[in-house]
Amino acid sequence: MNKKIIFFSLTVLITTIFSLFANDPPEVVIIGPEFHEQQYFVEELNIIANELGIKIKYEPVSDAETFIIDNPNSSSSIAIIPNPQGVVNLAERKLIYSLDDVLVDNNSIFNLYPNHLVSIVSHEDSIYGGWTRLFPNSLIWYDISKFEQHNVTFDSFETLLSDTKKIADEGSSPWCANSESSSSTGWIQTNWLEDILLTKYGPEVYDKWSRLEIRASNIKIYSSLKIIGELVFYENHIYNGTQSIRNNEFRNLPQIMLNDSTSCFLSWSGHYFKYYIPENYEYLKDYGVVAVPTINFQNSVVGIGDNIVLTKNDDLSKEVMSKILSKNFGETWSSHSDSEFISANKYFDENTITNQLTKHEFQIVHSAMNIDNFRYDASELMARPVGANDLWVFFINYLDQGEGQLVKLLNNLDKNF
Repeated sequence: MNKKIIFFSLTVLITTIFSLFANDPPEVVIIGPEFHEQQYFVEELNIIANELGIKIKYEPVSDAETFIIDNPNSSSSIAIIPNPQGVVNLAERKLIYSLDDVLVDNNSIFNLYPNHLVSIVSHEDSIYGGWTRLFPNSLIWYDISKFEQHNVTFDSFETLLSDTKKIADEGSSPWCANSESSSSTGWIQTNWLEDILLTKYGPEVYDKWSRLEIRASNIKIYSSLKIIGELVFYENHIYNGTQSIRNNEFRNLPQIMLNDSTSCFLSWSGHYFKYYIPENYEYLKDYGVVAVPTINFQNSVVGIGDNIVLTKNDDLSKEVMSKILSKNFGETWSSHSDSEFISANKYFDENTITNQLTKHEFQIVHSAMNIDNFRYDASELMARPVGANDLWVFFINYLDQGEGQLVKLLNNLDKNF
């Protein structure tokens, strides 16, 4: 009798264990970098998982592109790649799958983004990267209290420079421009060049520059750099002088700008500026931000963003991908008061964004997207080492040697193209 009871109990236990494993929901693994606000991203993934009755696991890796190359048979189904070049590289190696047949909100993925954002993550006429979020680089930050003491307008880039030169002539240095970044010093100035090139000459010329189809000595590059020269070499224009640009740490810039009593109230910096603003300062109370003013082409914005790719081609992975790229993804993320999420989906509802600075940046980005004038950071798209080293060295030399050496420096840069 006891043996029968024991046998029956074991049978029930084994059946229960088998049943538990048999009913375990399928799991989708997503890999990508560790990043700021990752907890909000995971929160969004959990919403999708509950909706589909599955598990979604996010596994941070140091470099998803390299991980996929080194581990082609890994368990991951989806990956975040923070650079379009990485997407195209993986597509060329046939390590990721086309998103052509992935429907998002009953829409083709080709309809979610402007042409530029589609083209730079495409290979052989197929799209391989979706876009999750975007970040604007083309921004001017300002100290409100000092700004209001001076007669400065953002009507155009020309009027902005004219106004700030007058302030410099009167004895105050309006611009803060710290850019020192160890071995990467010079990258901030590549953003300046891209901003001017895009708003002065438009997307077509900008795209040629990003593909290195025009040389550094081209008159359009030269004239864009001359405008930058008006900013950095005009006497008393830069707080602590032109050499402070390459010698002073860029992360200290917000603290200096918001503390100095008379000078230093404008900074030409990307979205990253806000990460170093002291906690006791508030947007619209202590500081503000605008898009880089127009020269010729309005609503011209340069930025960066995150891509997401398929490493498995099954239906479940595609369904999760579709949910991540949908217009609703990020609504919960955006509801957090400290959220910095800017959806790349052109149908995203900005009214879900509660953070006023993020909403303003969203409007800047999407105003450019709506007319296909949002452009990805050109130096990130360029063949290396031009975009990741040669241009940085060029700008260090330009700041050191001055405008008189510009032609020589550009001719030297041409040799690297």
